[in-house]
Amino acid sequence: MEETNCSLCGANDTEFVYVEKDRLMRLPGSFRLVQCRQCGLLYLNPRPTRDEIKYYYPDDYGPYNVTPGDDSSWIGRLDHSFGYWKRARIVNNAYPQGGRVLDVGCAMGNFLNMLRRLGPWELYGLDITPEATLYAHDRYGVHTFTGALADAGYPDAYFDVVTMWDVLEHVFDPASTLNEIHRILMPQGLLLIRVPNVDTWDARLFGRYWGGYDAPRHTFVFSPKTLGALLDKTGFQASKMQSLVLSYSPFALSVQFWLDEKVGNERLRRVLLALNRSRLPRLLTLPIWAVLRYSNVTFAMTVFATKADGRAGRPQRAD
Repeated sequence: MEETNCSLCGANDTEFVYVEKDRLMRLPGSFRLVQCRQCGLLYLNPRPTRDEIKYYYPDDYGPYNVTPGDDSSWIGRLDHSFGYWKRARIVNNAYPQGGRVLDVGCAMGNFLNMLRRLGPWELYGLDITPEATLYAHDRYGVHTFTGALADAGYPDAYFDVVTMWDVLEHVFDPASTLNEIHRILMPQGLLLIRVPNVDTWDARLFGRYWGGYDAPRHTFVFSPKTLGALLDKTGFQASKMQSLVLSYSPFALSVQFWLDEKVGNERLRRVLLALNRSRLPRLLTLPIWAVLRYSNVTFAMTVFATKADGRAGRPQRAD
């Protein structure tokens, strides 16, 4: 474990929030979630080192374990495919001319594959897991790099669009990551980031059991204020911020964490967990998610950002 200062303002002035544990993968360890008194950023301190954190991404960790075509349930395949299609549609609508796109944390490449179906995109993906990048390359033809973004060595102003779907909360130095993206993004390029949003009703409802904390993999937990400040610090300006995770699944994850700890009767807990994972609550809550689609206050936020110093007009790429 290692001590760290606030990645946003650099201060070493925190207040204790929760003692967290690995509720998702159920691996051993306890982790202190603190909040910076100067800027409000939530982060783990101390946190696992870069070598230690690898233990908390086992082979059966979700993003590296399920692909739409390989899910045994047709409902599961449809659910995953629809999720990737929603992401791809968002990017394609925001940048309809297409171009060169980099997905940081591409996992198995499913989002990029879906994006290719919608427009003229040249696909690049980066991830730290060799099995994931190999799959993305071999199955979908993605130009992949295995490792950290700083080590990829992409040229200046190389990408039209850079996406980070549920990734920024995992990195050890989000400011350095965004600085590197600023370097490799074209002047009129687009950055899309999705992260859990701690300023939501479900985070307040579930408290320490909220799925967005996911210690120790989520080393940072953002609010619109802290993410906006981080973008400003690294030379970006947010053009739009909205909720785009509007389904039962994130809510069900928080329910699962609550049931795991609060229901002591093992038989009853198993029954409730099975019900939580079933189709019935998904169907019954569809009207709720339809209403919340317009509230902008559910689980995660997606930010559309551009370079603060971007010039008018779209420059030509130098290939």
